[in-house]
Amino acid sequence: MAQTLFKATGITADNKEAIKDSALTILSNVKWININDDSVVVTHGDDFDADAFSSALQNAHSGISLTKS
Repeated sequence: MAQTLFKATGITADNKEAIKDSALTILSNVKWININDDSVVVTHGDDFDADAFSSALQNAHSGISLTKS
């Protein structure tokens, strides 16, 4: 499976698990997500749309920002 790395701002210990939980449900081809400090690694299917994922996650959690690395 492919992986995409994002750099993030606005992720804290208080919102990390909620962000992780919603990230797994935003797009059906997201298989696994790891959040470590400002790095977000998404394991996904081949048809993953990084821009759609980033937009949807930022809309679901105001105050965070993702940039594909």
